[in-house]
Parts: sequence; C-alpha cells; structure tokens
Amino acid sequence: MPAEAVRQYFVKYRSESCAIVAAVSGGIDSTALLLALAGLREDGYAIHAAHVNHHLRGADSDADEAFVRDLCARLGIPLHVADGTLDPDRVRERGIEAAARDVRYARLREIREKTGARFVATAHQKNDQAETVLMRLLTGSGIAGLRGIHPLRDDGFARPLLDVPRDAIEAFLRERGIEPRHDRSNDDPRFLRNRVRLVVRELGAIANLTALADQARALWPILERAIDEAERAGAEVRERETHFHRWPEDAWLRQALLHRHIRRLDPAARDVSAKDLMRLASGIDAIRRVSVTKTLELIRRENALVLRHVPRPTPEFEVALTPDSPAYIPELGITVHLTAQPRNRATAQPITVPAGGTFTVRNRRTGDRFNAKKLKDFLIDRRIAADLRDRIPLLVWNDEIVWVAGIEVSERFKVTSSAGDVYEVWLEGS
Repeated sequence: MPAEAVRQYFVKYRSESCAIVAAVSGGIDSTALLLALAGLREDGYAIHAAHVNHHLRGADSDADEAFVRDLCARLGIPLHVADGTLDPDRVRERGIEAAARDVRYARLREIREKTGARFVATAHQKNDQAETVLMRLLTGSGIAGLRGIHPLRDDGFARPLLDVPRDAIEAFLRERGIEPRHDRSNDDPRFLRNRVRLVVRELGAIANLTALADQARALWPILERAIDEAERAGAEVRERETHFHRWPEDAWLRQALLHRHIRRLDPAARDVSAKDLMRLASGIDAIRRVSVTKTLELIRRENALVLRHVPRPTPEFEVALTPDSPAYIPELGITVHLTAQPRNRATAQPITVPAGGTFTVRNRRTGDRFNAKKLKDFLIDRRIAADLRDRIPLLVWNDEIVWVAGIEVSERFKVTSSAGDVYEVWLEGS
C-alpha cells in the first residue's frame, strides 16, 4: 500500500518525473517512505536521501545515521548527511522539538537546493494526521488548525504517505524483512504528542479525525475569500507590520484576519491559540498596547491598530562629528552629514553656532533638556511614540542639544542673524 500510495501521490501532484529528496531518520515511517520512493526510479524519478543528525541521543543518534547509510547503500540511493546540532538559545526560546524541527527543515532545504530537487518528501502518515488534529483541538487552534498536515506545502515539502495508516506501513516493512530504528523519545510521556498518540489508538479515532482535516481543508478556500475581502476593506499591509484601520463586524472574521497577519509577520509563532485570538478580537477597541506572541505586539497609533514586531531597545550611542567628515551610526544604520558649505539640500537643516566647540551625535540621556524644558516632555508634546525616542539622533554642541533630528532646531541655534558659524546638517540612510 505505501508504494502504490506514493506512486499515485506523484501522479496527482506532478505528471512528469523529477528529482525528490526523501527525509530519512531511520524510523519506521521514513524507512518505508524511502523504500516506496525507490520504486519510482523505474518511472524516471531521481531519488536522493537526506539524514539530519541532531546528536541528541548520543550513540543512538550515530546508530540511526549508520542504519540510514547502510540502507541507502543497499538501495543504491545517494545520501546527504547534515549536521543538525541545536543552538541552546533557540532551544530555550522555542523548546527542543520546535528547535529541532527548525534546524531539520533548514538543512533539508539546503540539500534540496544542492540536488536541484523539486520536492522534499517527509514521512508523515495517517496516524500523524489524526494526532495533529486532536492536538490542535486541545490547544484551540481554530478552523485553520483543523486542516492538519497539508499533503503538499507551498515550499515543496511533500507528504506522500499522508493517507496511509501506521499498521499498513509496519506490514510493508515486515514483508521486506526490514527492522527500522526506534527512537525511545517517542515513548516519553512528557511530550504532548506521545500522550495524544496513545489516546488516538485507544479511541480508534483515526478515520474520524483525518476526515475532519479533509473537511476543514475543503472549506478553507471559501473562508479565505471572506478573509481576503475583510483585509481589502480595512487592512494596510506593509513589509514588517500591518495597520488595521477597520475591523469586520463578524467576530470570527476578526480573529481570522488577525491570525493571518500574525502568521505572516511571525511564521514560527505557535504561542497564540483560538482563545487568545478571541480575547484580542473582542477587545479591539480598548487595546492601547498588548503582547500577541513573544515577538509581536498590537499598539494603538492614531486611528489604526498596528500589529508589529516588538522593538528591540536601542543601545546608547555617541560619535564625534566634524564638518565635511560624515559619521556613521551602526545602531541606526544612518549617516550624519555636517558641512560649513551650504548645498541647499531639500533635506538639510541649517544651524548656527558660536565659533569653536565640538560636535557629537548621540541618543538621549537622563536629564537632557531642550528649549528650556525636559527633552522627554518635548518629545511627548510632539507626540513621538515612546519606543521611537531612543532612536532619534541628537546633534550636540559643547553638551547642548542643537537639533532633535527630523523634528526641531533649538531656538538658540536657529539661523536668525549673521552671528556665529553657519552649517547644514542632514541624515542619510534608513
């Protein structure tokens, strides 16, 4: 059954032969996948195998790699082995399973690029689909999540065994006398999926749960058209943020529209549930600033609610500035120009200062004053958002703020007479 399922899958999704990379861990499912794909070589397909070693289980991880090497050698299939060592910071941030998945998919993409393959085939099967749907029901992912594992992702990751149950895969290997590797972490009840796997087996719910995923995927294009319409009517989509100017009346559409842009701006976000979306969507009018995920927030900005990445604090910076010698500020990615020869640039700001003294460019410090008032109060009066205030370059002469870049020149340093030296200052860059 796995061999026929794989053949029919590629008939459906790809009419002509092509190159395929099989992700092979050495476990039951991926071993069966590789054997099934090997049969496609008769139809002109080029099959490659890829194994990512995360080195998480010591000698067992090395034994997995050795098993895959031996299997590929016997099948005559070229194997690409990649180092999948995890970044400890990423593990702390995302958890070990998510961190491993991120690294694994990144290495598989690299191997696909190297081989020129059209697909990366992974061994997700029907039981995995049922477990995924139940997990998403338990964690409140909504209708979008009930679609489960997609048979073919937009990025070319293919799941040709998705309609094949685990018992058929086990029988397929028994018939061929192959004993795959067993990952003991799959028996660890600390992982949610392992506990869900036992429940699905006990309930015999595989057929019903996978049918629910099929129904959700069939329904989704209809719902997506409604989301598209809501987006056109009230959302301004920018590269790194979304401005919501008008929200649909329907509560579900509000949640779906918000969720679409959470996933757009943070594709790896898994820390927002249907309950979270309901809470956010129902309190839209009251939101001033609220965290959405670890990396995203909603803030009120004039007449819009803006979904954006949480700004990183701008570190303190201070650089010397001399006329006709531009200073680059790496923290902002901009260059500050100061010249004593007027160039009449549209973006240049004229200033006048007494003869002598030194210039610096820095961001604000505690105790700064501007035009006889606290700089903080001045920025509040000018309605400068709090998260932007540390990113504003200040032109300073002999410890006095001459120019709050892009906002205002100090009254003392405006060009109102011929007294003092006249300069032009401007910014270049982002």
